[in-house]
Amino acid sequence: MDKQQAQFILHSFRPDGADAADADFAEALQMAVEDRELGEWLADERATDSAFASALCELEIPDELRMHILAVMHGEKPNDPAMEAEMDAALSDALSHVEPPAGLRDQILAAMHMQEKQDHSSLVAQTETPELPVANIEPMPEAQEPLTHQGAPHQRTRRQWWRIAPLAAAVAFGVFLALQIDLGKPSTGSQANTATDARKLSSYDVQREAAQMLLSTQLSLDVTNPQIHHVNNWLTDHQLPAPQRLPSGLKGMKVAGCKKIQIAGSMPASLVCFVKNSGHKVHLVVINNDHINDAHLPGMDEIRKGDCKHCPKTGWNMTCWRDRENTYLLFAKKETTSKDEIIRYF
Repeated sequence: MDKQQAQFILHSFRPDGADAADADFAEALQMAVEDRELGEWLADERATDSAFASALCELEIPDELRMHILAVMHGEKPNDPAMEAEMDAALSDALSHVEPPAGLRDQILAAMHMQEKQDHSSLVAQTETPELPVANIEPMPEAQEPLTHQGAPHQRTRRQWWRIAPLAAAVAFGVFLALQIDLGKPSTGSQANTATDARKLSSYDVQREAAQMLLSTQLSLDVTNPQIHHVNNWLTDHQLPAPQRLPSGLKGMKVAGCKKIQIAGSMPASLVCFVKNSGHKVHLVVINNDHINDAHLPGMDEIRKGDCKHCPKTGWNMTCWRDRENTYLLFAKKETTSKDEIIRYF
């Protein structure tokens, strides 16, 4: 290993010492100890990494980004231009403060040049290697990873490329944080947990089904009563989830009644209907958290405009939140598609 190869390998050395046991890294580190120039370069490299990591930690991700990405993934189009422009401006401003480390371009070009030389050397070595007798070849264990020409796992080659492009890694890392959401897929835990998760729904699935259900002209209430405590007593007596707390905008509204509904054909939920002075109805769907896999939902006091959505297909403005026991989905309809209607209830 020469100095250039050692420098290339040390580009991907992790500061937590996870690579210390690797033979290639150990040899490269020993060269950095013995070679003053290489050692000074490594110290500067670590300092640059630390400064870049600190700058990345200060990057603020807009609160609305996560819900916006989730909505786009489900095929929803932006319908509130003012909010979308505000979010885009906030994200653009945040990213504008991320500066790539000095010399990044030179590092990438050097790494590409080194990789090309290594690939060419590997090809030549494979071409010139004499064919060995079959009897002398021992089968490779199945669990062993494929090796590169340097004897290192192929996985490290991919890791090196991530390391030599820290700006790309930073962007990927930011998106990864924004997408730390549960989309309703089973976790990778035990088989029991997987089976349990498979029976759960995401809040988006509940919103979609409830929105279609509320459009039905045949929807009738199981009980009509203008008092919320009477409605809650009926729900509790029928072993249905009852709203523990109401948004401030609903507390002064008249209650039309409630109904037991079924989500996904078998999951019991409660529907509580409120009536505005204008005669328009506002619907609150309550479902036990045991049926929902969205642990990331905000609390009622944490609802922001970015948590409110409009469905162009059904015309409902809606949002959702959760407490320790239940998940709540609020539906309201108005001529305008602005999400301001929903946020006014909080």
